Amino acid sequence: MCGLAQIFESQGFSTVLIGFVKEHMEVIKPPRALWLNFPMGRPLGKPNDPEFQKKVIRVAFELLQKSPAPVLEDFPEIIPVKEGRMSYALPVDLVYKVNQLGDIDKLTDEVKKELSNLMPDYLKAIDNNGRTTVGASEMEISDFVPYISEFAKGNKPKSPRKGLPAIPLLKLVVEDLNAVYTETRIYKDKIDDLEMLGKWFWQETYAGKLLLAIEAVSLESDDQVLRQIASMSLLTPRFWSEGPLPGISGSGWT
Repeated sequence: MCGLAQIFESQGFSTVLIGFVKEHMEVIKPPRALWLNFPMGRPLGKPNDPEFQKKVIRVAFELLQKSPAPVLEDFPEIIPVKEGRMSYALPVDLVYKVNQLGDIDKLTDEVKKELSNLMPDYLKAIDNNGRTTVGASEMEISDFVPYISEFAKGNKPKSPRKGLPAIPLLKLVVEDLNAVYTETRIYKDKIDDLEMLGKWFWQETYAGKLLLAIEAVSLESDDQVLRQIASMSLLTPRFWSEGPLPGISGSGWT
């Protein structure tokens, strides 16, 4: 984004960047940038706190009055990072092998039931908030799980969205599915702790297990297209650059 800001500025557009990695901003020197000492994934602060979010936006826009470029300022407030991590990441022991996965059809049915049970509260959340972040995939929520489960079986389903290949669409479907779960939990239980939500979704729900199954299948696949899912960390919140972590272990589910 720092580089894009430079390009837009060269075409006569004024830009303001907000970001978490101050070292990058210092090196690339975008024209105007506001550094946020927040956990990753919270560019405007806590969810459902519009006053705080507007404060961040106002401080960022004030940089448009500053000169000469480059301008880099710190946002005056801090949202502490838990346990020294910038965002939630899955523990190593949740990397599975294909022979640990069990019956994918049974797991798929559990995810469908789980999602169905969430839907009443998800719809209440939309009514309460007046919006949802679900929709990037442009697929019906009822179609999320069948599409995802095909990858967990080692298949490459045809993308139902014209102009968008199957795996990029998979990423959007996963983001939409995750959003249904997290928006529901935030509304129902008044949770705004990203670490807690991440642990719940990835370690305690059937949906998280289904996505881990896709990762396991792609890690062991001979298909270079499917291997992209794991090598590029397209689905799961892990910190590795390519390939599986050494010494992985874990127990499956049935």
